[in-house]
Amino acid sequence: MNGRKHDNYIITTQNGLQVRVRRLQSDDVPYLLEIFEQMSSNSRYHRFNQAVDNVSEEMKLREAERIAGSDLLRGEGLIAFADMPEMPDVTIGAARYVCVGDGVAEAAMSVIDAVQKQGIGTELMLMLTELAKAYGVRQLIADVRNDNEAIRTILHRMPYEVRWVRDGMFSQVFVDLTRPKLQEQNERGVSTAVS
Repeated sequence: MNGRKHDNYIITTQNGLQVRVRRLQSDDVPYLLEIFEQMSSNSRYHRFNQAVDNVSEEMKLREAERIAGSDLLRGEGLIAFADMPEMPDVTIGAARYVCVGDGVAEAAMSVIDAVQKQGIGTELMLMLTELAKAYGVRQLIADVRNDNEAIRTILHRMPYEVRWVRDGMFSQVFVDLTRPKLQEQNERGVSTAVS
C-alpha cells in the first residue's frame, strides 16, 4: 500500500522489532481502523476512557476520519508500521496532538496489544512531544484513567516535567515542554503529583 512508503523514522524495539514511523496523513483512515481492530477491550477502554466495543462501523469511520484529517495548524500525528511474523507491514500504533489553546495541545496515543511493553509507546510519545514543540506547543495535556499503568509509565519516562491532578478515577496530566526534568528525576521517573 503506497500510504506506508514514506517512513521518516526507524525504531528498533527491545525485542528487535523494526518499527517504521512517519507523519499521519489524511488518507490514513484505513490504518487507524486497523489499529482499533487490533486493540483489546481493555486497551480501547484505557485509550478512550470508556467502553467502545459496541461502536457502529459508521462511528469508527467518522472518528478515524476526524483523527487523520486534522490540519497542521490544529495538530500533527505519527503512525507506526512493522513487519509481524504472520503478516508484513502491519499498522501497530499512532500518536497525535490537537491544539486546544495558545501553546496547549491535547495528546493521545494507541499501540496494538501484540506489540505493547516493547517501548513503542514511549518512543511514539517522545517523537510526538518533539514534533509538538517544533510547532510551538509548550504544554501537552491528557485525561488519563488512574489505573492506566501503561500510559503512566510512558509519561514518567518523558524528559519534561509532568504534573498530575487527580480527580476521582481520572487524572488530568500536564507535560510542560518548556521545563526539562532534572537528570536525577528522569532516571528515577519522578513527576509532580497533585491530589
